[in-house]
Amino acid sequence: MATRVTAELRVGCSSWTSEAWNGRLYPPGLPPGQRLPYYARFFDTVEVDATYYAIPARAMVRGWAQRTPDSFQFALKLSRELMEPGKPLDDGKVEAFLAAAAALGPKLTGVVAQFPPSFRPPKDGNEGAAGQLERLVTRLAPHVPLAIELRDKGWFQGARAKWLAAHFAEHDAALAWSSLTFLDVPDLLTTNRIYLRFIGDHTTIPESSLGETRVDRTAELQKWADSVQRRLDEVDRALVFFNNHFMGYAPASADSFLRMMGRSGVPNLGRALDTPY
Repeated sequence: MATRVTAELRVGCSSWTSEAWNGRLYPPGLPPGQRLPYYARFFDTVEVDATYYAIPARAMVRGWAQRTPDSFQFALKLSRELMEPGKPLDDGKVEAFLAAAAALGPKLTGVVAQFPPSFRPPKDGNEGAAGQLERLVTRLAPHVPLAIELRDKGWFQGARAKWLAAHFAEHDAALAWSSLTFLDVPDLLTTNRIYLRFIGDHTTIPESSLGETRVDRTAELQKWADSVQRRLDEVDRALVFFNNHFMGYAPASADSFLRMMGRSGVPNLGRALDTPY
């Protein structure tokens, strides 16, 4: 019997543009245009927050790929234009987003659709939000490695949970595992990928306090590290991304998670400012 190859594990941050990293991860005076290649010295993946707010131009996305090492990979947040409540999918916008994602070539490792807490399932049937979710998954999953983040507990209860698991599995879409302060998201596998997000909230750690670890969430980190470790023999790839608001400083949180997973941590993180640019 062939030996099962250990799943690929990539851990990074939810954006590379944080001003709070100046003088910490980034040397003082580092031009904004050099942040991405500098970030890529420490991490092998990033989740792009900017694509949530607008569908990017292909030339911009191609530039991201060109400024990073061949082994680097990107996950894109799905544009909110494709997730507007109650609105049908705009095929032109879908095609524009897919074309932008395709500009990454083999560097595209995932697309995550982040739905708000107000996106709730109906009590019965597949109308409303359920129908919208069904159409989105059916349209996008054949083209990109899709993960869906849901933030209402109704999606994970009773018959609705069974429907969701079956629909996602049918279309090879992942349920995003999310560390949220207001909801327990199940570590449900619906495909051969894990997509895990550490979000936090904007009230516990205000913007002015970012750039240093401010909250001890070791227990939460360990819980999810254990979940990922248990499932690595069931998947091909595990992607893990940290927001600054989870503990205060996403690079340090990523480093802690890697060490919990028995990895060597983020290389040279403690000496980041010694690295010339």
